[in-house]
Amino acid sequence: MEIPDPIYIEKKCPACGKMSPGIYCMYCGEKLQHERVTLLRFAKTLPEIIFHVGFNIFYTIYELLRHPGQMVKGYFAGNRKKHYKPINFFLFIGGIVAVLFISNHISPPDSKMYEEWMDDKKLGHQLDLINQEYLTGILMLQFPIVALCTWLFFRQRKHYFGEHLVANAYFIGEASLIRIIFFPVYYFNNKTNVVDTLDTIYVVLTICYYIYAFYDWLYNKKTWKGFFITTIFVVLVYILVMFLTVLLLIPMLYLFKQTMAAIF
Repeated sequence: MEIPDPIYIEKKCPACGKMSPGIYCMYCGEKLQHERVTLLRFAKTLPEIIFHVGFNIFYTIYELLRHPGQMVKGYFAGNRKKHYKPINFFLFIGGIVAVLFISNHISPPDSKMYEEWMDDKKLGHQLDLINQEYLTGILMLQFPIVALCTWLFFRQRKHYFGEHLVANAYFIGEASLIRIIFFPVYYFNNKTNVVDTLDTIYVVLTICYYIYAFYDWLYNKKTWKGFFITTIFVVLVYILVMFLTVLLLIPMLYLFKQTMAAIF
């Protein structure tokens, strides 16, 4: 009995849903079979980070706003051609935020969080400057911590750590768009108390979006129990990440900056 060539066996396209033989869909060009997103496979995408923006970034933004959880599940299932790559999306949005806010020195009138907490006022002042100037760097350090938390807490969902990295890259990138939308208000109220108010609004909206995204992804927006678990989890993770940022990440960036200055 002749065994059929797997190349010619028709498969259902994960993007358009039509049956097609071969490796790529004959209707939309999507790859018909994708491997799971492991940590190694996620890492292999890093050299591909070239900011060539196409219309798929706008489609990705729309999908992440409309039903973020369903979008990432579709991405894991193989529907990837229509979407902007997750790490590119995260870095592209983060880069825009950094350019807008750092180049215009957007900050509250008296940003002295570390300076007020520490006995060494000079060091505290330097850490406050790092906090303002390395916004994208801080997000980069926070991003894998959040993904690790979601992976550990939702292990029963059997998603790989790489898949949690992908989901969080999309969700954090989408939430960062809020700062871009608010930028004109930030700009015209720079160095005033309005900046603190806008930061508070941004935090609240980010937490709300994250609850919505994870509730959609992990619970299909169906049960009150799932909504409650997601809400408690997101709030606790946000507090944990902010604590680690203040305690560890910003001082680490400061030491890195000092080391690089000493070398060069």
